[in-house]
Order: sequence, then C-alpha cells, then structure tokens
Amino acid sequence: MNTEIKESLYKMSKAHFTKKLRREMTSEEVILWQLLRNRYSRGVKFRRQVNIGPYIVDFLSKEHRVIIEVDGGVHDTEDKINHDITRDEYLKGLGYYILRIRNEELHTNLSTTLRSIHNLLQTVPSPSQRRGLG
Repeated sequence: MNTEIKESLYKMSKAHFTKKLRREMTSEEVILWQLLRNRYSRGVKFRRQVNIGPYIVDFLSKEHRVIIEVDGGVHDTEDKINHDITRDEYLKGLGYYILRIRNEELHTNLSTTLRSIHNLLQTVPSPSQRRGLG
C-alpha cells in the first residue's frame, strides 16, 4: 500500500474517532463545554475535540491559539505523563498555549477554573499582535 493511501486511511480513521469523542464526552468535558460553547466565555470561540497534527485536543480557540485539556486520573500514569509532555512540546512548537485542568478542579472550584482560562486568554498575544499589527 502506498504512502498516500495510508495517510488517507489514517485521516479517515482519525476523523471517525474524533466524531466519536465528541459524542462520548466525559462528564467533566460536558461541564466545561457548556461554559465555553457559543462564545459564552468572554466572546471567545472554542471548538471541541479538534485534530492538530497527530493529536486530538479537548478544546481549542483557534483565534487565540489556546488549547484547554481536561485531565482525569488516567493522566497520572508514567506513560501518560511522558506522552502528555511530548504532546505539549509538539503543540507549543506550533505556537499553541496549553492549559491543563484536572477533573477535580471542575467539580470543586469551577469559578477558579474559569478564572484560569480567562487569565490565560488575557496573557496570550492577541491575533493582531501575532500578525505584527498591534
């Protein structure tokens, strides 16, 4: 099988998996999505379960280049920690800013979680600044 066909099959498979993730979000992802969708969070547009390179991110503001990841206990294993480090380095190398939120934070301190998101959005360069216009 040639490389072009393999890449096409990989992209199709990944797209199907991404759709499945959107349908089967964790309860914590649902909580956060209700606060981020439809520009509810300070007018910033977020998308959920977005493909970036070989990875799928939980929430993305493409305009601000901000990624929000919701992490449960599975992220505490050594393998997953190493995977997340590699993943974050890759995404940061593409110019993304990443905020990781623990499931427990969403349940115990939602207002602090939202404040962290808003603080990140305020500290990243605006789209016009990144284009050299600001």
